[in-house]
Amino acid sequence: MTKTIPEHRPTRLPVFLASMLAKLYSIGINHQNQKYDKGTGVTTLDRPVISVGNLSTGGTGKTPLVQHVIRTLIDAGYHPAIAMRGYKAQSGQLSDEQCEHMNALPGVPIVAQPNRVAGLRALFDSDEGTTIDCVVLDDGFQHRKIARNLDIVVIDASRPPFLDALLPMGFLREAGESLCRAQMVVVSHAEMVEQEQLGKLRRWIEQIAPEVQVAVIEHRWLDVFVYEPGQENPVQCAVEELDGRPVAALTAIGHPDAFIAMAQDAGTEIVHRCDRPDHDAYSDEVLREFVQQAEMSGASAILTTSKDWTKLQSSIGEGVWGNRLPILVPRLGIHFRSGQCLFEAQCIKSLPEPAC
Repeated sequence: MTKTIPEHRPTRLPVFLASMLAKLYSIGINHQNQKYDKGTGVTTLDRPVISVGNLSTGGTGKTPLVQHVIRTLIDAGYHPAIAMRGYKAQSGQLSDEQCEHMNALPGVPIVAQPNRVAGLRALFDSDEGTTIDCVVLDDGFQHRKIARNLDIVVIDASRPPFLDALLPMGFLREAGESLCRAQMVVVSHAEMVEQEQLGKLRRWIEQIAPEVQVAVIEHRWLDVFVYEPGQENPVQCAVEELDGRPVAALTAIGHPDAFIAMAQDAGTEIVHRCDRPDHDAYSDEVLREFVQQAEMSGASAILTTSKDWTKLQSSIGEGVWGNRLPILVPRLGIHFRSGQCLFEAQCIKSLPEPAC
């Protein structure tokens, strides 16, 4: 484990106590991985599996990459399904990440439950599941109860693992050496760092896991959906129309600074900002206070992510937070700086030929 003390930590515990807990966590995760390495507790499904995951907690830009994998497989003639935990889903409701996938990938079956093996088997036994010929695990690097044909790990270039530490001292779920299990590493958010920092991260990856293939992506806003108060259907506009606009930013994601950086790159003026914990359900009180602060700050609109919008739209329709400002929801996409052909070829190569 790195001896780095991260500038930002996920706990308010004293450093000495967090460090002790991180050592205990390291022992536990290493013991668990040793069992999985031997195949203990690992289920091999009757369909091939691609996993997309992280080394760290919080947002690395994984969701649009999962969607890129799905589209790559569909274009190649496959019929994939997504399996995910459905993290922090409210009782009787879908999780925000599941809703985001459903909106972006209509018709793609999604299993969202902690027991992904049971969920997938139930799907395979259903009429809908008869055509499914492969599975993409969303956030599956540590979910080793399912065997996989390909492990893809996403690393945020703006938060390199060598400057982080294991939980709860830092945000790492596993030490960097775990990259040796992967076949592909995708460095995300390249737009947030200088080329020198990007090169340093790539050299670290090559030293830790010399056999792994590396691709580099940046995140871009493709366009923006504008939801006016009282109107059900949004208006689609170009990102350039945000230039010079004062906005209040509302997020409950793992890496809000990346979202804010993209907003500033688009020319917006952030006059008020509210960062809630990742996957926060947004209470009515929080939303009402946010709107009041946004209006007092002179915001002409509220800016939020597509993941947050899946939770906000119902409460907006009910008028519970008295919002009179338009809601701006950028559509996020990825652009490969390098390794796109290699990445897509790895996805296809890891699977048998699709059935005719």
